[in-house]
Amino acid sequence: MARERSRDSELVLDLRALGLLDSPGEWSQLSQTVPAPADLRIEVIGVPAGSPLALDLRLESVVEGIFVSGTVNATARGQDARTSEDIELPVSTTVEELFLYEVDPEDEESYGIDHGRLDLEPAIRDAVVMALPFRPLKDGDAEDFRYTLGEEIVEDVPETDPRWSALKDLLDE
Repeated sequence: MARERSRDSELVLDLRALGLLDSPGEWSQLSQTVPAPADLRIEVIGVPAGSPLALDLRLESVVEGIFVSGTVNATARGQDARTSEDIELPVSTTVEELFLYEVDPEDEESYGIDHGRLDLEPAIRDAVVMALPFRPLKDGDAEDFRYTLGEEIVEDVPETDPRWSALKDLLDE
């Protein structure tokens, strides 16, 4: 059932229609905006399902399969790691993956081509999720966090210990 839904996704490409199936040396440019799939996220930030996902990809047919390279751009929404305020951050990442015509069943790292169809979703998911910041922070909020309650505590600067004054005089020379 989930397999049938993914076949209808805009991220599933028909290589025959593109003229890339078993045609080494041929290539096609894919520049379009598609709805983001679900679960493009980590704990505190992610790309909401259905939000725009801008693809600018080049699909190149090689002997082993299809090499996909290019960029994926989206907007991630989540919470600031320090203040838990809502934030939006642009996400831009590159995709460089080889989709194989024949994948070894024990190979869990490679992406495959199924009956002339190439599903971009797993590669895009891996790239986008890896590009999300582990500790998202608002723009301009990179300085050290200071938390105070009430009035700010100012530490008194201790006076110079008279026992060290002779050493200080030597250092000043």
